[in-house]
Amino acid sequence: MNSIRKILLISLFLPFTAFADGKIGIAAGVSVDGFFSPEITEFKIDKVHPGSPAEKAGVKVGQLVIELDGCKIPGCPADKAKKLMDKEIGEILPLLVKNLDGGKVLLKIHVGE
Repeated sequence: MNSIRKILLISLFLPFTAFADGKIGIAAGVSVDGFFSPEITEFKIDKVHPGSPAEKAGVKVGQLVIELDGCKIPGCPADKAKKLMDKEIGEILPLLVKNLDGGKVLLKIHVGE
């Protein structure tokens, strides 16, 4: 069952990570729970590309995303999270993040090329 969950994770989030890596400029470790209707349990920033929209918005490695465009984490459905991340160039992606020191901050990423 564990290997099935990993395959599901890869199939759900490979496009998500690739998109985020391009227009937004982040790579993240995402954990989910559930098989048929997976929900995100953790969304941790692993990499922020220099000069990217995410870096300009103040996103830092190690931050935990606790809300993605109004969808709270843990609990945000994985398919909904993918749709929320699919912003057009010029749109804003709001992320509520928890810093390493426990503080919370709302960051607004202006999606770019």
